[in-house]
Order: sequence, then C-alpha cells, then structure tokens
Amino acid sequence: MVPDAARRAAGALADAAGLVVPVECAGCGRWDVALCPDCRALLQARPERCEDDAPMLAGEWTGRPLPTWSLGPYRGPLRAIVLAWKTHRRQDIAPAVLAGAAEAARTWAGDADLRREIVGARQVLVVPAPSGWRRRVARRLVVADLADAVGRGMARGLREAAEPGPGRVLVVDVLRRRRGGAHQAGLGARGRAANRAGTVVALAAPPAGAVVVLVDDVLTTGATLAASRAAVEQRGGRVAGALVLASTPAPGRAARATRRS
Repeated sequence: MVPDAARRAAGALADAAGLVVPVECAGCGRWDVALCPDCRALLQARPERCEDDAPMLAGEWTGRPLPTWSLGPYRGPLRAIVLAWKTHRRQDIAPAVLAGAAEAARTWAGDADLRREIVGARQVLVVPAPSGWRRRVARRLVVADLADAVGRGMARGLREAAEPGPGRVLVVDVLRRRRGGAHQAGLGARGRAANRAGTVVALAAPPAGAVVVLVDDVLTTGATLAASRAAVEQRGGRVAGALVLASTPAPGRAARATRRS
C-alpha cells in the first residue's frame, strides 16, 4: 500500500510538472488530463470475441480455434493509449490502464462463452504471454502487470456470479521465450507463426483440475498466443481462452466500430 502522504506528494509533483509541461490525454490529445472520460471508457469496454481476426487463433490452419476476447480494435485512441502505456512513455496512465483492464475482466468473467469453457474447473490460472529477455532485465513486464489486473477482475467477477464457478483465480508467470525467434515486426501471418513455433516454453505444468486463460496486450496474427497455448498443452494443461487489450482487424474484414461504454 502506498502511504497517503506519499500519494499526496506524488499528486503535488504531477500538478507542478503540469505547470511546466502541459499534460494531454494519451488517447485523443485533449489537454490537461492524462486520460479523458471517453478514452477511459475504451479501457472498460465489454470484451468481445475477436479470434476470427487472427489466422492462428481462428483455426484456419489448425482447425482448433482459441476463444479470444478484446476490449476494442487496435486503432485510434485505444491504439495510442496501449502504445503509450507499453513503451513506458506515459507511466502516468498505467494505473488507469490496469484499473480499466480489471473492470473489463470482471465483466468478462460473466461471459457465457467463457463460463462454458471454465465450467467444472477447480481453479483458473491467468497466464501472461511471455516477455522478451530485454524487458525482463529492465523489469518492464507490462503484460505481467496486465495479467495481475485481469486476475483481480476475474476473481471479483466470478465471486459476483450467481452460479458456482472455479474456487479461485491465480496469476502465474510461467511462460518463457527460448532464444532463436526474431522480432515479429514486419513479418506476415505465416512468418510470425513460423518465428514463434517452438520458441515458447512453460516452466511448470498446471495442477490437476485447473484451466488456463492467456493474457496479452495486442493481438495481430495470434502467433504468440498460439505458441503460448502449445506450450501449456505440452505440459498437459488446457487453455480455455485469451483476453487482450486490443486486436487488429484482419485485412478484408470490416473494421468493428470503436466501442465506448
């Protein structure tokens, strides 16, 4: 817990900094606010299914779709927010991003499709997609922070549900990348799939009776999530679904309207 005095001091410093460098909304650029109400609402949108936008998750190549939910399309203000947060360019918005993700996860826990996937499970393991070694060395584990928020939100949502559900929700950072895969930037869907194949490993097997949900920041082709699912399954686990902050609509598909709650 952060002491009240430290919190007030941090707020005073932020106010003082704003007098020198005006704060603007990380999403839309509106002045004098880190995140305006409309942009905050994007982070609390009801998660919607998006695996059809990702070839590696839709089952087009494998025949095994992975149910995946997204808070919105990776464009416009939501894209700007995610980029500013994950690059640590705007650390002032991190609390709002994580709080929004927790609220979205609370809603997600009540989704009928997800509940069908986790029915009968003793516990849900929330597993972040693996971070590269540079991020681990620098302690910039934004996806792990995101998974913590999702875990809190899911636990609350499952407690609020009327029907019985899994006994508990645990966040476990057990996926790691093996050396050998190049950076994904600039690669197409098949290139990303080949680049990620076999490069993700699980450090431990899920306990009996547990189901896994994966968490990542942005979904493009789904190569990273597909490799993460494969790593969990190699350890005998079952992945029930995945949640991402934003997803890129596949080429040729009508872009989904930006959702605001």
